[in-house]
Amino acid sequence: MKLSMNLYDALTTISVPPNKAKAVVNAWESDMEKFATKSDLLRTETHLQASITELGSELRGTITELGSELRGTITELSSELRGMIKDQSVEIRSLSNELRSVSTELRTMIQEQGAELRASIKEQGVELRSAITEQGAKFQISIAEMDSQNKILRWQLGILLVCISVPVLKLAYDMLIKTSLN
Repeated sequence: MKLSMNLYDALTTISVPPNKAKAVVNAWESDMEKFATKSDLLRTETHLQASITELGSELRGTITELGSELRGTITELSSELRGMIKDQSVEIRSLSNELRSVSTELRTMIQEQGAELRASIKEQGVELRSAITEQGAKFQISIAEMDSQNKILRWQLGILLVCISVPVLKLAYDMLIKTSLN
């Protein structure tokens, strides 16, 4: 607020009409509100790092959980198969050919489930990488936007400096001439 008042006073001092000086001050204040501070950027970076870590932890947890479920399913199916073999050994002997085909199907299903699990893990990894890449691109775009806003602010401050210093120099020159003539 103090800078705004100083800017307004400086503009009115150099004979800028009050309504135009107020418009310049309002425009300058609205531009200043759009700039991110260093702490804002650090907070955003910390948030992004936390999000990436959290997503990695979730992915690891999901992989571990799916692996445990698959091991449990395999263990459960193996236990059931052994129990059936013990209980029905006579029937199993007569149907050994059928059992061989069933065990082949079981292996195929396990392999298919393993392949599906691997494909799912790969797909999630690709999605995670693309999300990270996308967030990185958005972050770079936001940094580029802030750089362009900084350039505009520098130009505005330069123009403001010229607008203030030229009349002051002219006034000093006029006073110097008056003093040297007297």
